[in-house]
Amino acid sequence: MFRYTPSFSVKGKKFNIVILASGLGMRLRPETEFIPKPLLPLDKDGTTALDHLIQKFQYVAKRFVITTAYCADLLENYIKGKYGNSLDIQFSRERLEDMHSPGRSVLFALDHVLIEYPTIIMFSDYVVEDYINVDNDALCVTQAPDEGSPYIVDQFPKGIPDISHGIVTDINPSKTLSTPGYGGWPGIGIFHNTLLFKAIAYRHAIDKDMKIALDFDVVKDYVKQVKTIAHPVNKLFEFGVPEMLKKVREYANANN
Repeated sequence: MFRYTPSFSVKGKKFNIVILASGLGMRLRPETEFIPKPLLPLDKDGTTALDHLIQKFQYVAKRFVITTAYCADLLENYIKGKYGNSLDIQFSRERLEDMHSPGRSVLFALDHVLIEYPTIIMFSDYVVEDYINVDNDALCVTQAPDEGSPYIVDQFPKGIPDISHGIVTDINPSKTLSTPGYGGWPGIGIFHNTLLFKAIAYRHAIDKDMKIALDFDVVKDYVKQVKTIAHPVNKLFEFGVPEMLKKVREYANANN
């Protein structure tokens, strides 16, 4: 069982919650041959990462926007059947043949957000037990877990932030996704100026003919204009490869 740490806004703010769930999950085959990675059962109760993220952010959510592509019908019907009309959930669906990068998925997801509300963006193959403070612009940054800690921190960051006095001043691409390390950005960001973030994303999409990755140009431009806190996390589970999925399941079932 994963520790439940729902997010709350001290200031009473509501957010767009964008969850990137459209990937193929190729590194987890055959587990993902007929089911998308966000719906893989992680414990004996059948808890999925998508369930965990929805429950974690439901109290600050004005609207969820979930990107889909691979096994889109299965994923969307699962969410509709489980959460019904209890939450405002929109789906941003892409055709598999048009998928290019997480950044492209974010771009299409931004068409569904409520522009007057701040936006939280994250990947769907995480379980995050850290409490996430949402009241400031922030990028989550991984820290090494305490010695003996059972937590499995994302080992292959999406980017490496430059940090000065706790503030992110820039973010750079990881040189490799095969070298473990901490101090990286796992792709979880809190952006209070949705209009600015959207404008930056659209400009880069035009400049790059839609071929944007969450390749840090959008985030780089945002953090250079908006004071963005480095939010430390070290209770984060990532299961992009079979070895990590096995460890996540062992941890979850040991605590059931």
